[in-house]
Amino acid sequence: MDCKALAQLKAGLLCYGVHVDEEVGKELVKSRPYFYDKGFVHAINTRIYNSNICVSVAENFSSVSPYHMREKNGAFYIEDEHSGLQTPIFLFDDLPKTGTVIDELARPHSNEVISLWPSLVCCYDKPGLKCKFCSIQPTDTQTVVPAQEVVAGLKALFEKTARYSINLGGGTHVNPDKMVDYLCEIVKGTRSFTNNGISLELAPPSDIKMLKKLKDAGASSLIMNLEVANPTLRQEICPGKSRISYEHYYASYRYAVEIFGRGKVSCVLIAGIQPDEDIIAECEKLTDIGVIPTIIPFKPMDDCEYRALPNCSSSSLLYISARVGKMLREKGLSPEMQEGCTKCGGCSLETNYFALE
Repeated sequence: MDCKALAQLKAGLLCYGVHVDEEVGKELVKSRPYFYDKGFVHAINTRIYNSNICVSVAENFSSVSPYHMREKNGAFYIEDEHSGLQTPIFLFDDLPKTGTVIDELARPHSNEVISLWPSLVCCYDKPGLKCKFCSIQPTDTQTVVPAQEVVAGLKALFEKTARYSINLGGGTHVNPDKMVDYLCEIVKGTRSFTNNGISLELAPPSDIKMLKKLKDAGASSLIMNLEVANPTLRQEICPGKSRISYEHYYASYRYAVEIFGRGKVSCVLIAGIQPDEDIIAECEKLTDIGVIPTIIPFKPMDDCEYRALPNCSSSSLLYISARVGKMLREKGLSPEMQEGCTKCGGCSLETNYFALE
């Protein structure tokens, strides 16, 4: 399969998910009890040829996907019901058990990256404030996993396997400033036993100078997600988070690039809920200052407010991603410059299109 064909297949899987044959699902749940967990963070991470892919299997839209996951002679493959094309798919091994909270929190997103959301509590998860694409559900305790427990769990994991870089994200606990303090505590503790990359996903704090605390703690790169380009549309889709102004985001990007370096900061924009050209124009602005855009397709997760909207089309995702890949090459940026999610590339196509001349 050539690079363009792989990008097209990956776009379809990202946008529409995969329908897993019943017998295949039953078998996979034995080794991966979380296989059918819902939500973006718990989507299944896989590899097809040389490309990581984060694909939904448990949402309602996945049940009508044109892509089917099947098994033959112990090997798994994806079959496209339209073309009949069958493509081998590799499932990452589960992480070794530690007997700590990490067993529930961390997932391998590639052979080199683990992702964990120690905060599933968000200050914007309130009536009239929640982002309409978000599927995070309130926890029973309405609190975060204590930083010291996260650190202890990661230490136990790294005693068993030390090859992974770490991506930390999740809901914004209390407020963005408190989230910076929380992440700083985790990063400082983690730096006591590993020099591997640590990428942090967070909303900009009220004082952008607080971002230096994350750098000083040992963070390798930052992800600060604007998600929606047009400020008016952003207020409609993200009524709580949009209280952080567009201008404050850009001040945060410029300062983060100053202290972390070009290509060490990234920003997610969501395709399918805003005009393609708005996203492309925003990506020009971001890449001009050294920020790497990550284009993630909208998927109507069962637990999000926008669950009745259509999926982002694969053609739209391909169009935007091709333009972004060209921008990155022209401006001397690459997803490989980062650690964590951006380098992994499982949720988007930048890593694929960066490679295409």
